[in-house]
Amino acid sequence: RLGSLCPDFEQTALCLVCGSVLNAGGKGECTKHAQKCGGGAGIFFLLQECIGLMLHGNKAAYIHSPYVDSHGETPHYRGRPLNLDMERYRILQELWTSHTLRAQVIAERGNSRQVIITNFY
Repeated sequence: RLGSLCPDFEQTALCLVCGSVLNAGGKGECTKHAQKCGGGAGIFFLLQECIGLMLHGNKAAYIHSPYVDSHGETPHYRGRPLNLDMERYRILQELWTSHTLRAQVIAERGNSRQVIITNFY
């Protein structure tokens, strides 16, 4: 359904703070949105990759998806119906409400082999 809202987006992001739908196709729109929406911090769901994205300032890190399939797994391809996993969502909500998103972005970037280019999202 989100794809039909934004058919020209090569990568669609859903802001988990305010619900805005953004183009996450490498033009820094999520970073700009996080500045306005969350004072430089943001948590997003990347629709096509089925993964979470945390932002703080111009740094980003991937995080587990709050959405899972009927088996409780995060699918690595589109097409399966997804449901909100309340435990995963609660973890993201705790990161947001406790103001620990910055520390988590730093920790994830230090532990991950995937490097996200500054201001990419």
